Amino acid sequence: MIDKKLALLKHVMEHEMPANKIFGLVIEGFKEGYAKIHVPFKEEFIGDFIQKRWHGGILASIADTTGGIVCASVMDSPKDRFNTIDMRVDYLHGAIEKDLTAEGRMIKHGKRIIKVDISLFQEKDDPIAVARISYSVLRNKT
Repeated sequence: MIDKKLALLKHVMEHEMPANKIFGLVIEGFKEGYAKIHVPFKEEFIGDFIQKRWHGGILASIADTTGGIVCASVMDSPKDRFNTIDMRVDYLHGAIEKDLTAEGRMIKHGKRIIKVDISLFQEKDDPIAVARISYSVLRNKT
């Protein structure tokens, strides 16, 4: 059951969500409470055109998307809903013209709140940004 659920979620996240299609997002690793995604570099992601660095808002969106994928992996029903309620992003250094990897891990799964930590990388052990995001959970009662 879980493998079918995750396979369906992977398909939906990569091919049905318009923003994820714009990102070119590919889920590389996926299990309950964890997601690893790849986002290919695009010129449209540049925010600092002089230094050729990714826009911070794009990085924040990728972090939030990764956290959302982690949340979706632990939902009991496709009718359960979750919403971002708080997000903190620490930008550690500029992201260059290169593909990006995001890894998200659930750190708390309560009745009403899920917390996820996300790291964004271009080089394996050198994060460009880290985020902690809280999501409210609305469980389907039917």
